[in-house]
Amino acid sequence: MNAPIRNLAGLTILVTLVTLPARADYELFWFTIDGGGAAALTGDGFELSTTVGQPDAGSAGGDALELVGGFWPGTVSAANCSGAERISKARCGERNASNLLKVILAAGVEGDAFTVTLSDGSTKSGVCNRRGKGKAKFNNRPAGDAGTATAEWGCGATDDASYVCP
Repeated sequence: MNAPIRNLAGLTILVTLVTLPARADYELFWFTIDGGGAAALTGDGFELSTTVGQPDAGSAGGDALELVGGFWPGTVSAANCSGAERISKARCGERNASNLLKVILAAGVEGDAFTVTLSDGSTKSGVCNRRGKGKAKFNNRPAGDAGTATAEWGCGATDDASYVCP
């Protein structure tokens, strides 16, 4: 094949390829397949969890910090407070030659995260069980330790209770 015919054949193929998309009705669907496997990222009192294959559906958020995804949307949000969240017990007692402070939470919403903070800044976090209860244990509290335990639920509710260790 001589050069002019080869150039003409190449030009014909190029023109065909360039004009082809203009004549066809193509549609591009946007999606992602996200990894995870219930992996969680935590920091500053927030937790972000994901599941393998969870599609990017839902909204993003604003000042209220709402992030909604595919399979889990709405499991916990500020609107999910029961209105009755409380510390039912903050008791310190001797156990195995040291003091153990137990802070028991009640009347929460299943799946709602909570954090209990003591007067000295010690914290423990957890998630309310299916009955809306939670527990934070603080080991090795000093003899005579006394203060306030403050619970904060992920929905925004708070409560506090005093404690005294023997």
